Amino acid sequence: MTVFEDENDLAGCLREMLAPKFKEVYANVNLASHRFYADWEKWWGESAPVAQPQVDLIFVSSDLKLLAVELKYYRPGKNSLAHWPYYAGIDEALALLKFGFTCVSLWHFFDAEVPDDLMRSYVRDCYGLTVGLGLRINYKAFRVHGRQESDIKEIAPMSKSEVQAIFSPYGTSNPLLDNLYAKKAADFIRKALRIPSP
Repeated sequence: MTVFEDENDLAGCLREMLAPKFKEVYANVNLASHRFYADWEKWWGESAPVAQPQVDLIFVSSDLKLLAVELKYYRPGKNSLAHWPYYAGIDEALALLKFGFTCVSLWHFFDAEVPDDLMRSYVRDCYGLTVGLGLRINYKAFRVHGRQESDIKEIAPMSKSEVQAIFSPYGTSNPLLDNLYAKKAADFIRKALRIPSP
C-alpha cells in the first residue's frame, strides 16, 4: 500500500507540514477552475492566455515572494513504473515560469515500494537533464517512507545516500520574472489568493 493516494494527497500533506515555515502555503491551485477562471478571463480580456498548468504548491516567503513547486509522485499501481518517464513534470515546471514566480522547483517523490535501482536511475537522469541543459528550475528528489516530515528523506542526486529532507523552494531565479506577462500573471495570483505585494 502506497503512503499517499495521489499527488493531490501529497500536496495537501506537504502544505500542512511546511505551512509553519512560510507566511502561507497553498496546495493544488488551478487557475483554470471555476473558482478563478472567470476572473482570469476578465483580467486578461480577449487575449486571455491558457491558465495552465495547475500549481501543486505555492509558497509565500516571509518577504512575500511567490515560489512554486511542481510535484510528481512515483508509486506502484495500475501502470507499470517503467512507463513513467524520468523527466515527468519538467514541462509543467517550465510552464510555471510564465506565472511570474520568483523560483520554480520540480520535486520528485518516490514511494518506498519503488525499486531502489529504478529510483536512483530516475533521479540521476532527471538531475543530469535539468543541470546539463541549464534549465531554470530547481530539481529535488525524495524517498517517502511515511506521512511525517521525518519519514521523508532527500535523495542526493549523485550518490546513493538518503539524508534529512530540506524542503526548500528557493534556488535559481526565474528568468521571466521581469516579463510584463509574468508580472501580470503574478499580480493576478496575488489578488486571487489575497497575497499582498512585497
